Amino acid sequence: MREPLFMGVDGGATRTRARLHDADGKKLGEGSAGAGNARLKHDAIAEVLQACRAAAIDAGLEEADLGRVHAGLGLAGTQQAWDRDFVLSQPLPFASVAVDTDAYTALLGAHNGRDGAILIVGTGFAGLAFVNGERINVSGWGADIADEGSGMMIGRNAIRRSLWALEGMAPMTPLAEAVLDRFDHHPPNAVEWAGTATPGDFGSFAPLVFEHADKRDALAMPIVEDAARDVSRAIARLLEVGAPSVAMIGGVFPRILPWLPPPYRAVCVKPERDPVDGAILMIKQALEAKAGDRSA
Repeated sequence: MREPLFMGVDGGATRTRARLHDADGKKLGEGSAGAGNARLKHDAIAEVLQACRAAAIDAGLEEADLGRVHAGLGLAGTQQAWDRDFVLSQPLPFASVAVDTDAYTALLGAHNGRDGAILIVGTGFAGLAFVNGERINVSGWGADIADEGSGMMIGRNAIRRSLWALEGMAPMTPLAEAVLDRFDHHPPNAVEWAGTATPGDFGSFAPLVFEHADKRDALAMPIVEDAARDVSRAIARLLEVGAPSVAMIGGVFPRILPWLPPPYRAVCVKPERDPVDGAILMIKQALEAKAGDRSA
C-alpha cells in the first residue's frame, strides 16, 4: 500500500492555493487557480481541483495519485452546513475530504492549533477565535451583508464617494478623478460595470485608495478611517472573548494596520503558518478523530 498524501487548499474570493505534503510533512508541490469561494458552486469546485492537480503535477504525480490524497479544503463561503454539504457531494477524487471555512484553516495555521484568533482583511473580511475548545465568529457573512473593512468595501466606497464628487456632494480629489477615469466620468458605465462585478473587482480599487490616503487625499482618508474602525471593532470583540492575540491574515491587513489605534496594533501578530498549512492540519486532525472513534 502506497503511503498517504495530504493536500491543503485555501480557497478565497480571488485565488485558490493548494499544497501537497507527504506523510512526514515534507512539501512535494504547490498549485494555484482562480476564486474558490464555495458560493460560486461548480465554478469554485473546478478551481479547487485545478489548483490541486497543479500541485500534484508540480510534485511529479499523476491523476491516479489523487486517490491516495487526504484533502483539507478551507473555502470561503462555507459558513453554513448546506454549503459544506454541497462541496462534499461533488465527485472529488480524494481518499478523504474535510471542509471548513478559510477562516478556520487560517486560524489553525496561524496559531499552529493553539488558542488564539485571526482576522482576515483581504478581498473579504472575517474574524474567528478559538478559545477553550469554542469557536467564536466575528463577521464573515459575505459581501452581500457583511465584509465591512474589507478590500471589497473599501473599493465600493471609493466608487460611491467618487460618484458623490461628480455630483457635487463630496470633494473632487485626485482619488475621485482616478476612480472616475475608469468609467469615463459617466455614471451609467459604473452602474453597468457593477452589475457583473465580483468582490475581487471592487477590491481591485483598494490599493488606489490607500495610495491616495497616504497622500492625505480628502476623499480617501475617510474611507480608510471607516475601514480602520470596522477592523478595530472586530479586534476588540476577539480580545473580549479571550483570545490572547490576533493573527493578521489577508493582503489588506498590512495596509490598514498603521491606521489602527495603538492598543489594537499591539495585539496583532504575524501568523506562524499559513492557511494552506492549516488546511493540512485540519485533515490530519479529522483522520485522527476518525481513528479514535473506531478504536473506542
